[in-house]
Amino acid sequence: MGKAVESEEIPKYRDIRRYFCQYCGICRSKKTLITSHINLHHKEEVEKARDEKDHEAEVGKSNTCEECGASFKKHAYLLQHMQSHSLEDNNL
Repeated sequence: MGKAVESEEIPKYRDIRRYFCQYCGICRSKKTLITSHINLHHKEEVEKARDEKDHEAEVGKSNTCEECGASFKKHAYLLQHMQSHSLEDNNL
């Protein structure tokens, strides 16, 4: 009799994840389902958001030296170049 009471008191654990569409709010139980929904129904919105993000990245990231105007493909190269300017300042 004690075992029957224990099994009724402890609910079985269920892992129900909820994934919501950021565009229309629809809910799905699996991430793949919500991804498929977004790709099918909100393709234009996703492309617009991606284009805006890419544009912001281009504007925000300038790998150009402010002292001499030299430009570099990578930010790390710009940092290395900036050290040469600090060495010039120390030698003067």
